[in-house]
Amino acid sequence: MAASPHPASENAAGEFVQPSLNEVQQAAVGSLRADGIAVLDFRSLFGEGLWREANADAEPFIRATEEATRDAGDRPASKDELIIRRFFHQAKVRVDGKKREKPRFSILAPWIKVAAGQPLVDIVNSYRGLLTRLYEVDEWYTVPYPQSGERLASQQWHRDPEDVHVVKVFVYFTDVDEGAGPFEYVRGSAAGGRYEHLWPWADGHRYVDGAELEAAVDDADRLTVTGPAGTMIVCDTGGFHRGGFARTRPRVLSTSTYLPPDTRKRRFKMDYTGQQGSLPPQVRFALG
Repeated sequence: MAASPHPASENAAGEFVQPSLNEVQQAAVGSLRADGIAVLDFRSLFGEGLWREANADAEPFIRATEEATRDAGDRPASKDELIIRRFFHQAKVRVDGKKREKPRFSILAPWIKVAAGQPLVDIVNSYRGLLTRLYEVDEWYTVPYPQSGERLASQQWHRDPEDVHVVKVFVYFTDVDEGAGPFEYVRGSAAGGRYEHLWPWADGHRYVDGAELEAAVDDADRLTVTGPAGTMIVCDTGGFHRGGFARTRPRVLSTSTYLPPDTRKRRFKMDYTGQQGSLPPQVRFALG
């Protein structure tokens, strides 16, 4: 659906050449082109070693946030109370009168090994038919609120505003059931899909009435992604999606965002430790 019909796309950094994909990657790209979303197991793409490394790095954040939000109450007052972000904070948040610094990652950090890892970058680029930029990397802890009755912000059906095609990747680091606010997606709702005409993407326009949207799509096209820790979601969030309506248990996930090649700003900084020249070209481009 959304991928370029051409096998290569030229840009300032050179030419995108379709990479050779293994069966797992091919299945993911096929699902993205058909529906705008692919669901797979993290370990099938990256292996058990990186999964253990990422979990070990995530564990202190999860435990600290669990303790800090133990007395969060029954209802959130704002989105900032729904999602605790490990790395990125909105620019308006200030410390001692100054904007927070962008997070800085080492090329050896597990979050960069995943988000800018060639196995994942090749899926994203193959779907889009061009080289993409890694825009944001973060880890989120969604706080459960047992008495929350109204969906707030990204808990509502919406299209992401950054571009008509935004690719995001989420990895669950906890088991996610219906009570943990699973990610939901309308298959075929990204540009080029069968539901692109419903409240089509427009810069600055995001949220739609949930009842109206659900009445306009087939029930079979509303996907709710529950699953164990290690579930990976690759999706075009220019399509309708929502998540994080947690009522009984927290949801912890990593998130990474990929935007078109002309994207120059990003929400993090990099330390390459002298390894930039040894990176595959598509990875170097994604981080550049």
